[in-house]
Amino acid sequence: MKRPFALVLSLALLCPACRAASEPVTRGEFTVSLWEAFGGVPYEDTGVFYDVSHNRPDTAAICWAADMDFLLGTGWGRFDPDRPITREEAAVVLRRVGSFLGFETRTMGNLAECNDFDGISPWADDSLYWATDTGLILWAEGGLMAPQGTLTAEEVSGIFTRFFF
Repeated sequence: MKRPFALVLSLALLCPACRAASEPVTRGEFTVSLWEAFGGVPYEDTGVFYDVSHNRPDTAAICWAADMDFLLGTGWGRFDPDRPITREEAAVVLRRVGSFLGFETRTMGNLAECNDFDGISPWADDSLYWATDTGLILWAEGGLMAPQGTLTAEEVSGIFTRFFF
């Protein structure tokens, strides 16, 4: 009787974690992960985006990343921290960080392998090619880059593990 009870209890405890691992990561959460990878140093709220309030837990990370020129807003002074980050947005941020760290960020051109290149925004194409070519962002099913697709917590964890370790 103890064993089935323990199994049910374990499943009940793990379900929120499994659900969280498959939910899309927001732009704010992605930025916090990046900031923490750099040590999560205390950073002042510079008020760079009007939709990032002073009392958010991700404010310091967002202001730091913006001041480092790792990320830009979504236009008109906004950052949209609660919107899921797209694969192409993540690729642009990763390429900027890679350049900052001295990584080779030229693209080798895997466009021929991509079945959905026409869906990539012009401002993100080289970055998404670079991120998939280096293996930071894995190809989606069917040979797709899925530029407008989102990333899960599990995928972001894998990206940062490959990037920083």
